[in-house]
Amino acid sequence: MTPLALGLVAATGLVVGMLNAVAGAGAILTFPLMVGLGLSPLAANVTNCVGVVPGSIAATIRLRGDLRGQGRTLRKVVPPAAIGSVLGVILLFTLPSKVFDYAAPGLLALGAVLVLTQPLLAKKLRAVAPHRNKPALTASMLANGAYGGYFGAGVGIIFAALLGLLVTDDAHRMNALKNVLQTVANGVAGLIFCFTAPVNWPAAIVLAATTAIGGPLGARLARHLPATALRSVIGVLGLITASTLMLRAF
Repeated sequence: MTPLALGLVAATGLVVGMLNAVAGAGAILTFPLMVGLGLSPLAANVTNCVGVVPGSIAATIRLRGDLRGQGRTLRKVVPPAAIGSVLGVILLFTLPSKVFDYAAPGLLALGAVLVLTQPLLAKKLRAVAPHRNKPALTASMLANGAYGGYFGAGVGIIFAALLGLLVTDDAHRMNALKNVLQTVANGVAGLIFCFTAPVNWPAAIVLAATTAIGGPLGARLARHLPATALRSVIGVLGLITASTLMLRAF
């Protein structure tokens, strides 16, 4: 990549780091940018996956206060998300690319709607079948981990929606959980991609450095947003991301 192209990646990375900390929608910016700069869709996907991980780690560290007392929940959600990420990598190298090109917009739109309607839906779900939450939580973390390993754009939005439905806690603590989960989903896949996929290392390193700066800034912003505002931001960004992916797919 030229210095100008890397400069564009750096500027975008700052925004992406912030967006991922708040909503998990940052990949919708970096993926098309890298394709536009000449990378193949596969190279753009894996480079983006590797590059956003430091930003998610930095945001998680910034939100560590909201993770206190959540060890039990973390033990329930992290292992299936990690296993799912490995499955997603396997799918990436075996399935035609169009499969998730068409599925991703619908999944993201559904996740965004679930985030926006989460208080009402979660209340009804817990009233009807509270004892069924654990199997549903495990299965949903596995499935979205696979999505994150395969493509990952908006994986945080879907994690936020699933946690809102299946975990009883306040929005800020669940946002911290969401950051852990997207770190796991992208991080496990990214580690595999480092050794098996055509990562563009100059772009990945620049993206990693700038998302690591943007991540804590976004985490700080998310921490000070009221719960309703936080859900609204996540939901609206999710719908925008889904619409953009749909236009790209069709």
